[in-house]
Amino acid sequence: MINKKTFTKVLPTMPASIQAAVYADTEILFDWHKVEGFKGASIDGLQLIVRGTNGADQTMVGIDLLFATSNIPTFSDGVNVDINTAPTTLGTTGAAVDTPGWFNNLVGYVPVAAGDFNDGDLIYLNIATKSGLNIPVSGDLYVAAISKGDLDFRTTVQVNEANFAAGTQTVITLDTKDATLTFAPGDVIHAVDDAVLGTIKTVDSATQITLTKANVDAIANNDVLYNVHPIQLMLSGSI
Repeated sequence: MINKKTFTKVLPTMPASIQAAVYADTEILFDWHKVEGFKGASIDGLQLIVRGTNGADQTMVGIDLLFATSNIPTFSDGVNVDINTAPTTLGTTGAAVDTPGWFNNLVGYVPVAAGDFNDGDLIYLNIATKSGLNIPVSGDLYVAAISKGDLDFRTTVQVNEANFAAGTQTVITLDTKDATLTFAPGDVIHAVDDAVLGTIKTVDSATQITLTKANVDAIANNDVLYNVHPIQLMLSGSI
């Protein structure tokens, strides 16, 4: 029987308000993120894509990836008592792990070292590949990440508009930083106060983006903008 390889893209959310400061060693990059659509009994490989700092690639550090599932098997006592529950939080994003309770959900640990990432050839981001994994998946799958050094997603891209209310604009004028270096179609953009701008349909020029629909929240002039998915994963499995 030939196994069929499956791939699942994962987009954990990292709040703009927390990206406004540099992440340090031991700090949570993103808490448990539920992976939707993964097929397979185990994760056998992954790719990790990390956006740069204000339009340039990062000086990469390691990232620890943690995997958990909702299914917690228990010893057989003649009664079906297996537990199905999501892992409890690791703690506050942008701070060190400080909350227990997820121990029996944990099923995998993948250290991605600084040297696993490509060099600066891609200019705007870095990518690492890990293969030969065997992380069991039973029930719902979750992933979290911890930084092993300073990671910087800060940006200086700003709104260059008079203040505008929610649901009023799809075309947004920007300034301060070339938007073509920092954003791409599909990026979900929030202001630094976590107000939701929306999803980018096109990056029209250095100073203009077009959204897939009108802005979700009210936006102010000079709001600094962030892509809330600066880290992406592609997980592979077999069925």
